[in-house]
This record gives sequence, C-alpha cells and structure tokens, in this order.
Amino acid sequence: MGLEDLKQITSNLSQPSYKNLIVDFKDNDDCGIYKLDDNNIIVQSLDFITPIVDDLYIFGQIAAANSLSDIFAKGSNAITAMSILMWDKEHLNQNEANEILQGALSKLIECHCALIGGHSIVDKEQKFGLSVTGVINNGIFWKNNTAKIGDSIILTKPLGSGILSSALKCDKLEWNKNLDFIKSMQMLNLYAKNEANKFNITACTDVTGFGLIGHLSEMINKNISINLYINEVKIFDRVKEFVSLGIVPGGSYSNKKALEANVYGNIKDDIIFYDAQTSGGLLIALDYKNAKILNNILNDSGIESNIIAECIPRDKYKIYLKV
Repeated sequence: MGLEDLKQITSNLSQPSYKNLIVDFKDNDDCGIYKLDDNNIIVQSLDFITPIVDDLYIFGQIAAANSLSDIFAKGSNAITAMSILMWDKEHLNQNEANEILQGALSKLIECHCALIGGHSIVDKEQKFGLSVTGVINNGIFWKNNTAKIGDSIILTKPLGSGILSSALKCDKLEWNKNLDFIKSMQMLNLYAKNEANKFNITACTDVTGFGLIGHLSEMINKNISINLYINEVKIFDRVKEFVSLGIVPGGSYSNKKALEANVYGNIKDDIIFYDAQTSGGLLIALDYKNAKILNNILNDSGIESNIIAECIPRDKYKIYLKV
C-alpha cells in the first residue's frame, strides 16, 4: 500500500489513551510498543509479502527476515512468531507450501524465536509473513524519530533489491541463489542490532517498502532535517544498469511521487533512493564518533554498512541529497 493511501485510511482512527501504551498506529513507527513495567516492554509487528523469488524455501527465509526486521529495529529480541499463509493452491501444492514454512522456520531458529502457530487461508495470490512479538528487559527501546542534531546515520545493507527483484521477474537477470541481493535479503538484521545495542542509539528504523528516502523521512522530527550523502550509499551491482532500462517496480515510483516535495536535490537515478526494498538494512542514528566505531565493527563482522547521512538543524526541506 502506498504512503498516501495509508495516511487516508488511518487518518480518522482514534482510541483511548492507555497508560502503558508507548507506540501505536498513529506514530508511524515500525512496531507497537507496550510497557508491562519499568523494565519489561513488549514489541509487536506484522508483515507479509508476495513471492519475489521462485525458490520457495528462500522466499520463506526472506519473508521471515523481513518480518523480524521491525522487531530488531526497536533494539528488541524476537521471542515468538505466528505465521500468516495465504496459499495459492491452484499453483502450489502442499509440499511447496511446506517449503515456505520450512524456510521461515530456519530463520526463526537462527534468532531463537519460537513459532507458536498461525493462520492460513486459500487465496488467488501467494503471500506469506509473520506476526512477531519481541521483548525488552532493560527498559531501553529505539524509536524511529528521536535522532538529534549532529547525529550520523548508518545504513547496514546496500540498496536496490526492489529493482533487482523486478529484473528477475522479467527475465533480465538470471536466477542464482548466491546473488548478493538474495543473500542480503536472507540476512537477519539481528546481528547489526546486537552490535548497535552496545552503543547509545538515538533512533533506528529499517528500510523496506517506502524506500530509503521514505524511511529517512520517518526519522525526521521538529528539530532535524537530514543530509543524505548519496555517494556513501552502497548499491548492489547492476542496479543502475536496470534503472537505465526502465526496470523499476511501480511502488518505487509511487514512493517518489509521495515524497519528493520534501526532498531537495536534482540527482541522476534518484529513483534508487526511493526503491521499495524487501528485508533491507537498519538505519541507525548515533553521535558521529561512535557511529564511526560502530560502522567499523559492523564492517569487520561482514555487514556491508556505511555512514550515509547526518542530522542537521531543521530546514525548509526534510531531506537534502548531497554528492
């Protein structure tokens, strides 16, 4: 669903003020956050996607990593999950549906998150995802819009998975399970989160359907704008080639249409920075000195992160594209 549609659909929803409710649907954050007591906090999220690869086991892994990412973006551990399976039984048999679940389960086991059940229906289009519950036991969680002036922002995965997925679908890119962007989408953001938890993180979110600029926009608050240094953003191989051929998902163009009025800078191939991602990286805000240290730690552990942006005093535009 596009940004504008989502705003309209939720615009007139309201509910009572609950004492322990910290984040709900009005906050445009990654998860709902509910406080049990001063130290113990529940984090909840739900996500599902349509297949973006033909290998059903890998699709299940990517869908699970995508769903779990919201929990990790709050600094939380995932503890339980429930599966959401919309089964296209006209095109997939029972064994193939089981492959999706097996792929997802492998990622849940990897992060010690228990699969406790789920819900399934027959549908005309295959979809799969997870409802995930996380827990925080030290009272510290990360919101997406609490970055401070002077903070640097780290992105922990390269961009372009939406464009490359489109290239796969239209047979312009040959399938190989070892493609960099496939491996990246399979990778849990757990490991970047675990390293970031050792620092004083001021804000965090993940990059998914609204693209890099969409999720950076969600980090904006009344005090800051963001300088995005586009040459510091790592981009998967061949992304620019496919952009030149017009192979870009429709959701990326929708993102640009909804967001570009708040973005300053005329940059060639800027659609890459609006590209709708699946299981993208974390955007982690913290002070510059520690951002350099954390980024080095992430790189040393095999995570393709980089410092891509800085938070500046609030200006006319939310985001400034810099070279």
